Amino acid sequence: MLHIPGGMALVSIWVCVAFQEFYAISAFLLTSIVSFGIGQLLYRSVQQYSEQAHLRHAMITVALSWALIPLVGAIPFVAVASHLALLSDVSDTLVRFQNPWNAIFEAFSGFTSTGLTMALNSRELPYSLQWWRSFMQWIGGVGTIVLMLCVLDPTIEPFKLYNAEGRSKRIALTVTGTVRRIWKIYLIYTGVCIGGLGVLGMPWWEALNHGLTVISTGGFDVTGENISAYSPVIQLAIVPMMIAGAIGFAIHDRLLRDRHFSVLWNREEYRALWLLLGVGVLVLLLENYWFHGSLLWIDSAFQWVSALTTCGFNTADVETWSNSAKVLLTVAMVIGGAAGSTVGGLKIKRVLTLYKGVVWHFRRISLRPHQLMRYQLDGKSFGQAQAYRQIEKAAILAVLWMSWLGVGVIVLNHLVPEGYQLSDTIFEAASALSGVGLSTGISHPDLQWGGKLVLILLMWMGRLEIIPVMLLLGSLISGIKASLLRF
Repeated sequence: MLHIPGGMALVSIWVCVAFQEFYAISAFLLTSIVSFGIGQLLYRSVQQYSEQAHLRHAMITVALSWALIPLVGAIPFVAVASHLALLSDVSDTLVRFQNPWNAIFEAFSGFTSTGLTMALNSRELPYSLQWWRSFMQWIGGVGTIVLMLCVLDPTIEPFKLYNAEGRSKRIALTVTGTVRRIWKIYLIYTGVCIGGLGVLGMPWWEALNHGLTVISTGGFDVTGENISAYSPVIQLAIVPMMIAGAIGFAIHDRLLRDRHFSVLWNREEYRALWLLLGVGVLVLLLENYWFHGSLLWIDSAFQWVSALTTCGFNTADVETWSNSAKVLLTVAMVIGGAAGSTVGGLKIKRVLTLYKGVVWHFRRISLRPHQLMRYQLDGKSFGQAQAYRQIEKAAILAVLWMSWLGVGVIVLNHLVPEGYQLSDTIFEAASALSGVGLSTGISHPDLQWGGKLVLILLMWMGRLEIIPVMLLLGSLISGIKASLLRF
């Protein structure tokens, strides 16, 4: 997997040539050399071990890979910034990336398709780095495992790797067939987004980059003003693109192959998605009318969709909104979109399962001695034991999610600059853990390194749905303990 950023770097050289940024070629070549060098070194040093890998091993592999890949992906930022910093007229935006913490933060945000950024004004970045940010999000949105399984033959059983990255549903007979079909769908929708934005009047370079980051629900922009730089027509056109990114690939597969549009509402998960979109926009409209005296209907609708789909684009300065509006958007970010898509968050399916568990609990209390109870979830009937296993799995992840969010908020609250309220800290931490990218201003180059580290860890854990990261950390702690006992 460590070969992936190296391949990405080689592909990115076309941008350096096209825009005559020849100085950036060496940065991408260095990234490629480091990526392939470390990847080959590690691969050759462990390939003699033939022990059968279990799901736990796959999860640890995935967590470790997702920790190391962004470190390699940070190299172009540091290298290009260090080269151009020798010039007298270099922008402050670029100078800040000489700090490795800022570069690593940007790479983690990119590969986890989060969208929080250390770029003061992304328009001031060279074209090569603008592309690199968008390219990281595009690859990270679909997942490095999905890319790797599409082109390589891994030594670990493919389904274990596929499952370890937080996916479980197949849309083909094999995992390899599934990931190739996912990539086909992903490419089609990416092309549609780029073409649609270009036709509506967005400059083609910006359409290319925003097309990559909207379908991956990433949120990086290249204007410095995000989507507020564009007309209301373009802003409204991006809304269905964000929703498309929040719909599972299995549903897109049926839409493209069978033209079964009914799949968009005949499942509880998707009925809940449409309900959350509609009700959430309405409530946010009323909240903004109460606080600002205006409905802010485009901004309210756009920001709610952006939060629920975990895309992270924005048309307004959320920092100036009321605490209640920030809480509403935080709830949307934590919930996230549909399972099997590019979104972060808990996912609607798990939240719906927990809701059903509460309903079942009260129904069981109300049962009469001669009555039996039916357990239905997403149109399927379950036995009592099986139904409660579904609830248990959703509850475990929800508890872990909220626990780590709480830890992140407590630690981050001691590290943010003065002037930020607790609601701002909760918002920022939830945005990082859910892979959203909306910000109240805390994510900034001036944030001390400890705060950046907290947000990096939250982005990493959230992208992998926490459990693989906990297994990796547990293994590292066990290894350290074992080493200490030997001495």
